[in-house]
Formats: sequence, structure tokens, C-alpha cells
Amino acid sequence: MSFSSDLREEIAHQPIKHPCCRLALLAAALRGAGTLHLTGGGHTHGEIDVGEHAAARLLVRALRAEGATCEIRTYRSSRLSSSQRLLIVLAEDEQTQALLARVGVIDRHGRPLPFVAGPIVARACCRRALLRGAFLVGGSVSPPGRASLLEIRTHDVAFAEGLAACAERFEIPLRVRERERWAEVMTRRRDVVQDLLTVLGAAVGALDMAEDDVVRTARADANRRANFDLANLQRQIMAARRQLGAIKKLGQCGLIESLSEPLQTAARLRLAHPEMSLTELAEEGGLARPTLAARLRSLVAEGEAAWEAEELRRPPA
Repeated sequence: MSFSSDLREEIAHQPIKHPCCRLALLAAALRGAGTLHLTGGGHTHGEIDVGEHAAARLLVRALRAEGATCEIRTYRSSRLSSSQRLLIVLAEDEQTQALLARVGVIDRHGRPLPFVAGPIVARACCRRALLRGAFLVGGSVSPPGRASLLEIRTHDVAFAEGLAACAERFEIPLRVRERERWAEVMTRRRDVVQDLLTVLGAAVGALDMAEDDVVRTARADANRRANFDLANLQRQIMAARRQLGAIKKLGQCGLIESLSEPLQTAARLRLAHPEMSLTELAEEGGLARPTLAARLRSLVAEGEAAWEAEELRRPPA
């Protein structure tokens, strides 16, 4: 199963604590993945399309707890698809029609209604249930290890805006985007995705993303340290080469003996240990690191001066 399927499975196993939450969850499922078919006699025939068995079982239990009559049918989303989807078909009896009216999907005459954020999301537990129901039927999250993206698709922009408003009450900012065939709420922020999953009850999924964040941070820190160490090593190698070149030039010009004793000592130390860093070289010679660094800089300056003097003495070609 995909990461999104695992999340929906985890959310579907969270219990519905209050009857008001049950209504909010059913309202979200009907708005997010439901369709209404007007039939003869003024009746409305409703269907909810879901992808996971756990979500279908949760919705069927909630529907029957509210007195509605329904059945589950299975189908393939296309001829070439191997995935099986489930269709919850609501009956046209009076109790089922009354439930559709209670959740605000139709009016008392059976006519479809636009989404209105009214009493059905008045309580915090109901707002959480509304978000849960919407994610169960239309939510997806990119798996850990990839760029973060959470989307919840709905049929219309009014319901998408209602979901964003509910999430905002939990201090979770979601963007509303209207597409040609659907509307959605979404975010690319990893912290927002984790916060929303926690609110929805997908604690395991949120922990998986948090663990991925820790791994990403550790990997990035290790890369920074490795790059820093490599840059330091390259600088040390270049400095040692300049020092050895300067000492060699001074030797070729016969100027080593004319140097002061501290500079001669520094030159012998560098020639004896060309691979050592400045810190290691200072410890080997029993000197303070700044003192040795100053003497090696003086050697480089003397060597460059000797090189320039030799160039000036050389006859032009």
C-alpha cells in the first residue's frame, strides 16, 4: 500500500466519540466523494466512492448508526487498473433521506444544498471529524523521503474553503486551489503536514515524517561538515605547497643560511613533515600555533622575494 493509503487506514481506525462527530464525518465524506442522483418521486439516491476497506467499513457503521440504509459494491476504476474501489450506495427510504438533510447535503424537499459551515462544525471535535472524513475520501500525502505535499480533493470550492477554515481553527494554514474539475486544500510545508496528521489521528504517519526530518537534518549536517572539512584540507594542502616551494627556492638561491635561526627551524620542521597540518606541526616543534604560522608566512614572503629577484636578474629573451 502507498503512504497515503496507510494514513487513511490509520485514520479509519480512530473511534468516533460523539454523535455530532459522526454527522460531521458523514457530511465530509458526502461532500468530498459523494454523488447525488435525483430519482422519481422526489427521492435522492446517494453514493460515496472510497478506496480503502477500512474507510468503507467506518462510513457504513456511521451511516447505519444514524438509521440510514446502505450497501457496498465494488468496481474497478478502469479496465487497465488492478485496484479495486468501493461504492457505498445509500437507499432512498425516509430515514436515509432524513440523514442527508441532517448533514446539510439536501433540504427537506430533497434538493441539493451548497456547503454551509453551520452547527455541524460548531465544536472542535466536529471540526476534527470533518477534516478526518474529507481526508479519508480525498486525501493524499507524499511519502517520507520526497518533497512534502498534502492535498485533500473535494467537489466544490465552497467545501474546500470550509475545510481550510476548520484547519485554521487548529492553527494549521491550508491553501485553497480551484481546478477545472475539482477543488482542493493543500500545503507543501512539512511542519503543517505533520500538525494536520496529528490532528487527524494519524500519529504513526506523523512520526514517520518527523523521523524523516531527523534523517534529512542529520544528512545535511553531515554533508556540511564533510564539505567544511574538505575545504579546510584543501586550504592546508595549498598552504603546505606554498611553504615547501618557498623553502625550495630559498635553498636553490643559497639563502637558507642567511635566515634567522627561528625561520631556519621552521623551514627544517616543514621539510621534515610536509604532510602535517599547522596544528600538528606546531605540536611537533613545541611551538605555539600562531608563532609557527607567522614564521611560515615569513618563509613564503622570503621565497617569493627570492623568486622575483631571480626573475629580475634573468636577461630578457
